[in-house]
Amino acid sequence: MPLILCFFLLQFLRPSSHATKLPPGPTGLPILGSLLEIGKLPHRSLARLAKIHGPLITLRLGSITTVVASSPQTAKLILQTHGQNFLDRPAPEALDSPQGTIGWIPADHVWRSRRRVCINHLFTSQSLDSLQHLRYKKVEQLLQHIRKHCVSGTPVDIGLLTSAINLNVLSNAIFSVDLVDPGFESAQDFRDLVWGIMEGAGKFNISDYFPMFRRFDLLGVKRDTFSSYKRLYEIVGDIIKSRIKCRASNPMSRNDDFLDVILDQCQEDGSVFNSDNIQELFYAGSDTSTITTEWAMTELLRNPRLMQKVRQELSEVIGVGQMVRESDMDRLPYFQAVVKETLRLHPAGPLLLPFKAKNDVELCGFTIPSNSHVLVNMWAIARDPGRRICPGIPLAIRMVQLVLASIIHSFNWKLPEGTTPLTIDMQEQCGATLKKAIPLSAIPFIEEN
Repeated sequence: MPLILCFFLLQFLRPSSHATKLPPGPTGLPILGSLLEIGKLPHRSLARLAKIHGPLITLRLGSITTVVASSPQTAKLILQTHGQNFLDRPAPEALDSPQGTIGWIPADHVWRSRRRVCINHLFTSQSLDSLQHLRYKKVEQLLQHIRKHCVSGTPVDIGLLTSAINLNVLSNAIFSVDLVDPGFESAQDFRDLVWGIMEGAGKFNISDYFPMFRRFDLLGVKRDTFSSYKRLYEIVGDIIKSRIKCRASNPMSRNDDFLDVILDQCQEDGSVFNSDNIQELFYAGSDTSTITTEWAMTELLRNPRLMQKVRQELSEVIGVGQMVRESDMDRLPYFQAVVKETLRLHPAGPLLLPFKAKNDVELCGFTIPSNSHVLVNMWAIARDPGRRICPGIPLAIRMVQLVLASIIHSFNWKLPEGTTPLTIDMQEQCGATLKKAIPLSAIPFIEEN
């Protein structure tokens, strides 16, 4: 124990060649640095510190030097001007296999290859348009389920149902199968599975700030997250094995989905994709769209006047009793503004995934040393995702707009008895994404003309 304490003190007291050039920030405690100032909602804590120390600050988090950008100007310098220097990411220790995920692997030729496959075969306008009928079908299934609640007068868990729909859209695009059953009985299990991974990736873990402790998993974060990874591996792995077996017995058997594309590449030249990459598409792709839809409905239920304006625009543009179509979105400026304002107030990723500096770089007269971690506080500034922008954004935007417009246009909504617009719980829960801590529950109904 004395040897460990000596090590920490030496680390803390050791002079740094960059110390006088680093951006300003709190002094912090010996050994711990500013870890105790972060709290459970780091985006809010970092925004508060930025008001004190400026838009570019330095924090010592354990043994890790971390720089935080909290203004459009500093974010632009990191994401665009010097973007090539900040392409790599320090992966959280809780991740089961960060080398297998598009979001966390180093920005090398493997990352570029995987990203190119995703964009070319899943997220191009042509690919998205070809699956438009699938999205309409899944939204209609959602509306049919909500109609049952209209009859019974029971509340709907908005986040739970939209999570199920988003998962099924992705699973059909990738595997041509539904992950969640038509009756939504398994929706909660999958939602918990996805959040288990997202929470673990963003949860405080002492191993991330003191690398010497990584092998011990002192807080059990990796152990807890692994159970979610394991279950998702099993689900994805079984589907892949079944497809490989089917193709082996009948080489002409094809679904022409994303999995077929990956298996074709495997046979031809050795695919750079694996089951890790595919499962990442599920937990990242479904979670962010679900969070945005739930927050949008929450804000509209808190502001009945704005909800009525959205419903009026939808009725005038689409027509009462008509299905919402993606082609309608350009004619819905007020609805579009609601979605954008939701993204501003409640960004699904309040802190962009962290970056890691390759080399020393000067920003605003300060030096950002190599290997330091860099955070961009999107909760505090305008959106500008830079070179490592999520390739799935085109699908996410389509799903948020289509699902949100459909459930607002098809039903009136009211809060459960005992809840008013002023008493809706607005607490946040932070993982790798920022979700509503208490799920939104609302009762759908149809007004008789």
